[in-house]
Amino acid sequence: MLMIRGLFNHLSSRAVAALARRRPVLLRKFIAAANMLAVPGQSWEVAAEEIMIPRYSSSSGGGGRRGRGVAIVWFRNDLRVLDNEALYAAWVSSEAVLPVYCVDPTLFSSTTHYFGFPKTGVLRAQFIVESLGDLKRNLMLRGLNLLIQHGKPEDILPSLAKAYNAHTVYAQKESCSEELSVERAVSKNLEAAIQPFSKSQNATRLELLWGCTMYHIDDLPFNCKDLPDVFTQFRKSVESKSVIRNCVKIPTSLGPSPNVVEWGSFSEVTQLGLQPYKVSKGLKFIGGETAALGRVHEYFWKKDMLQMYKETRNGMLGPDYSTKLSPWLASGCLSPRLIYAEVKRYEKERLSNMSTYWVLFELIWRDYFRFLSIKVGNSLFHPGGPRKLTFNWRKDQKLFDAWRNGQTGYPLIDANMKELSTTGFMSNRGRQIVCSFLVRDMGIDWRMGAEWFETCLLDYDPCSNYGNWSYGAGVGNDPREDRYFSIPKQAENYDPEGDFVAYWLPELRAVPKEKRHSPGLLGVQPVVPLRHGRRTSKSNNNRAGAANTVNK
Repeated sequence: MLMIRGLFNHLSSRAVAALARRRPVLLRKFIAAANMLAVPGQSWEVAAEEIMIPRYSSSSGGGGRRGRGVAIVWFRNDLRVLDNEALYAAWVSSEAVLPVYCVDPTLFSSTTHYFGFPKTGVLRAQFIVESLGDLKRNLMLRGLNLLIQHGKPEDILPSLAKAYNAHTVYAQKESCSEELSVERAVSKNLEAAIQPFSKSQNATRLELLWGCTMYHIDDLPFNCKDLPDVFTQFRKSVESKSVIRNCVKIPTSLGPSPNVVEWGSFSEVTQLGLQPYKVSKGLKFIGGETAALGRVHEYFWKKDMLQMYKETRNGMLGPDYSTKLSPWLASGCLSPRLIYAEVKRYEKERLSNMSTYWVLFELIWRDYFRFLSIKVGNSLFHPGGPRKLTFNWRKDQKLFDAWRNGQTGYPLIDANMKELSTTGFMSNRGRQIVCSFLVRDMGIDWRMGAEWFETCLLDYDPCSNYGNWSYGAGVGNDPREDRYFSIPKQAENYDPEGDFVAYWLPELRAVPKEKRHSPGLLGVQPVVPLRHGRRTSKSNNNRAGAANTVNK
């Protein structure tokens, strides 16, 4: 196995850009020569620690520390130090901060709602384990630590609040029903934990802060219940009427923590009863804020790929056709506002073009799906989607298994599904293609696909995942109900040499390039006929695909 940390490290960033633009076939061959690629590449720790972290830190902490007592910061999907509103609020309001992460069995040991797939697959679990280890190290560098306890937050947090006499639990606000249910249970149990024991002691408050979008929810030019039903209307409105807030600069010293006897650990997926999985092919993402910052620096500044993003974003093979920031965004290792700040810095110091704007465009899509989840509630997860439409979806398990196992007989579908199961990642283009095939050609319930993605994706978050699947199924916020991706046309446009399918289906390497996308080549006959052989949707080229925003 060949592991390359930074495929293009021996080439200059300009050379990589020129190669991608002028010799795309040669570039794809170069990529295919490597078996497994780490993202980010070489020397990312140095870039993060010496450049990125100091840029978004403060030696003074802004207005300074004004609080008393102990505050708890409950880490959820915000596994970072930089631009973390909850962490900053806990520091300002206290004399001691207790950072906590709850290894919730509801997240790691349960199954999806309708079809019973594992809620968190081993690849995402490993990514979260890596991210927590990195978070712990980064907190320790600032004088804190991370208390890791296994159990439900609604049980753990009230117990800790009582034990440490904490006045507030700070956390990032979420927007979907399962997460909101946990928030309500935590708040209720915090109140109950104090009242029976002390009339003089106030109940610990749960203070939830917004920090998961580029545009802050309080800065929208409308209430979420009045969110436009069409993305373009939303985008034009926020771009013209809203301002993106600056990142919160986190003090370089956050200590002390209260005295804790045992900080706990979550260093192996075996603690969840899962077997460790080693990515042996494709892209291996490294979890944690440090790796996320290293990737931003690598893609924007070192390789200078940001200037080409719009041209290359529909690629499917290699580490640098898109930013690949989505896994870190989904777990909160990276703030969307920090990406915005880096894009604006790049535009000021190097150049501003449609590619630099398009990264922000993708983040606006991500914001839209988050705010949409507030407006439509649980209908986001229902068969008829936000539009409450009625379709006669099939639930054919045999057909679905052929799709998820990459055995449909269509190389482009099968290669994408192999990549997903092997790496936990799939390109934006690939996601749209396999969604269209499952829903339009197979007629399978779109929620089966969405739940399988929930299991597998490193960059899973409920808003983007279900927002995109409902969109692709024609039951979401899409003016066109019957959006369709023609597999032959998609192959012709985005994998004309068959390099992507040959990489994931190596038996095809011996097949002439012009025939690599022919159905049924590998002894698996097509499981269904294609509904439309050549039809494609030009408008999809302008679709954000926020499920893998900044999969950009």
